[in-house]
Amino acid sequence: MVRNRLLFIAFCMAHSGKNLLWSGVDGLSLYILIKVVGVSPIAAGALFVLSSFWNAAMDGAWGYMLGRSAMIRPILPALCAACVIVACLSFALLPSLPVGSGVAAAVALILFRTSFALFDVPHNATTALLAKEHGHLALARWRSILSAMMSILIAAAAAMLVGVDAATSRAIFVFPALALVALILLSPLPWLIGAMEGDAGIGEQDAVRRSAGIPPRPLVMFCLIQMMGFAALASIGKSMLHIDALPPWVLEHALLLLSVVRLLGTWLWAPIATRLGSAIALCLAYLACAGAILLLPAAISLGPVWSVAVLCLLGASFGGVALLAWSAFSELLSRVAGNVANLSASYGLFTAISKIGLGFSGFLTAAWVGLQDHGLTTQSLWPMVILVAGLCVMTAFLGWPGWRWGFWSRRTPILVSAN
Repeated sequence: MVRNRLLFIAFCMAHSGKNLLWSGVDGLSLYILIKVVGVSPIAAGALFVLSSFWNAAMDGAWGYMLGRSAMIRPILPALCAACVIVACLSFALLPSLPVGSGVAAAVALILFRTSFALFDVPHNATTALLAKEHGHLALARWRSILSAMMSILIAAAAAMLVGVDAATSRAIFVFPALALVALILLSPLPWLIGAMEGDAGIGEQDAVRRSAGIPPRPLVMFCLIQMMGFAALASIGKSMLHIDALPPWVLEHALLLLSVVRLLGTWLWAPIATRLGSAIALCLAYLACAGAILLLPAAISLGPVWSVAVLCLLGASFGGVALLAWSAFSELLSRVAGNVANLSASYGLFTAISKIGLGFSGFLTAAWVGLQDHGLTTQSLWPMVILVAGLCVMTAFLGWPGWRWGFWSRRTPILVSAN
C-alpha cells in the first residue's frame, strides 16, 4: 500500500510538471514569439504547427520503439531524466531568443518538442497500469485537476505579460521560474518509470508488444476525431490573448478565468460521466463548448459582466473535455489493447494525433491574427467563432456512441460506464 501510494504521488508530481511545461509552450509560446521575439504572426504560426507535427511524429515513433524494443527500457529512466533537463532549459530560454530570429525560435521549439516527447510517452504509458488500481475515471479526474492547476499557474503568468510595456523583461524572469518549478515536479519521473517497468504487469505486456500490429479502427478513429476537437478548442484559448475587443481587465485575466473554472468543471462533469458514460458526457461537453463559443461575440458587446459569464461557461466546458477525453481513451484502450496494441504505442498514437490538432490550432490562430489590419473587434471574431463552434459540433456528432459508421464498433460495447 505504501509503494502504491508513492507511485501515485510520483505520477501526480510528474504529470503536474510536464503539464506546466506543456501549458506554457502551448499557451504562451505563440504570444512570446510574436510580441517578444518579434517573429511575424504567419511565421510564428508556421513554426508552431511544424514543431507540433515534429512532436507528433516523435510521439508515434517513440511509442512504437518502446513497444518493440526491449533494449531501450533498461536505460529509459536515465534517458527521461536527461530529456527533462533539456526540455526545462529550452523552455526557460524561449523569451531570451534573438529578436526577429526565426531560426533560433525553430531550434528552440524543436529541441523542446523532441525532449518532451521522449519522457511524455513513457509517462503516459504508466497511466494504464495505475488505472487498473485506481479506476479510469478516477485517474482521469486527477489528471484533469492537476492539468487545470498548472494551467492556472500559466494563466497567472500570462496575466503578468499581456498588455504591459515590460512584457519582455518580465518574460525573461517568469519563464526560468516556471521551468525550475517544472524541474522539481518532474524529478520523481525516472524513479516512477523504473518502478513501473519492474512490475509484474510489464512482463504481461511483453507478449502484447511482440504481437502488436496496426492499432484497431476504434482507437484510430477516436484519436482522429479528438484531434479535430482539440484543434478547435485550443485555437480559442490562444485567441484570448489577442482579442482587443475584450475589456482590458478581462483580456488580461481571460486565461486565468478559463483555467480556474476549468478546474471547477472537473467536479461538474465527473458525476455526469458516472451516470451517462464517458463517451456521451464527452460529446455533451463539446456541444456545451460550441454553445459558449457562439455566445462570445454577443457577450463582449453586452459588457464585461456578460463576457465573464460566457468565459465561465466556456471554461467549465473545457474542463469536461479535458477530463473525459482521457477517461474515454483509457476505457477504450483497456478493451482493445489487451489483444492488438501495446500501451506505449497506443498512448503515443493518441498524443501524436492530439499534438497535430494543437499544431493546427496555432496556425489557425496566427493566420486569423495576421489577417486583421487593426484591432480585433467583435465583428472580426465571427469567422473564428463560427469555424470553431462548427468543429466542436462535428466532433460531438462523430463521437456519439452507436453510429455504425463512426469509430464505435457494434461488437465493442464500450464507454457506457465510468468505472
